[in-house]
Amino acid sequence: MRRRQYINNPEELLAQGKEIVTQSADNKFVHRVSMVNLILSGMTPEELSAYSGDSRRVLYDWVTKVDEQGWDSLKAVKQQGRAPKLSDDQLSELRAVVEEDPEEHGYHVWDGPTLSEYIRNHYGVDLGVRACQILMHKMGFSLIRPQTYPSLENPDNEAREEFKKK
Repeated sequence: MRRRQYINNPEELLAQGKEIVTQSADNKFVHRVSMVNLILSGMTPEELSAYSGDSRRVLYDWVTKVDEQGWDSLKAVKQQGRAPKLSDDQLSELRAVVEEDPEEHGYHVWDGPTLSEYIRNHYGVDLGVRACQILMHKMGFSLIRPQTYPSLENPDNEAREEFKKK
């Protein structure tokens, strides 16, 4: 089998890898460094693949990355995710609006459907009802609905008295 021609000295890479394993707290990074260390120590990627659960191709790629780009290339990259639909300025403005009386804006109560409609009308952004409920929670608000009072049609005085106590 053809042996890899290293750009850097494999013994130096192994020494650096051993130092990284003892110092790093990132488990995924430590696992990758450990696998490369084992390969640099003489274990073949085929043997290591059988024990580690990582594919042979991945192990070869890790060795190549370390040799060409250094150990930091094995660190996990933080994914960006989708950009928020509302800017920080819009969110702070929206928070101030929700703190106001909803009657001033033509609503009876601030909840998911009314907030969704308000955002659509004022910012031109479509946010679903559930997304608006989550947004309100992130802004520090919670939905409080009145508790229903026992019916006056069927007077149950004990239930009414119990309700008043709570």
